[in-house]
Amino acid sequence: MAKVELERIMCISCGNCIDVCPDFFEFADDGLSHLKTLENTEDTEEIEVEDPGCCSQAEELCPVTIIHVYES
Repeated sequence: MAKVELERIMCISCGNCIDVCPDFFEFADDGLSHLKTLENTEDTEEIEVEDPGCCSQAEELCPVTIIHVYES
């Protein structure tokens, strides 16, 4: 398992996370990235995933380093 954290308040809406990991990331109504599996948008969002594969890619490609993947 891994925890994926998104500090959306600092998002610049570049879309890199959505391009490489559309199963987990999308733009919310406010134009900032959002974790799809959550119903409400918050300043910081986090989920647990079994396979962090594309989330790790999104973490690497985020120009403002607001995506964090913590593998256990």
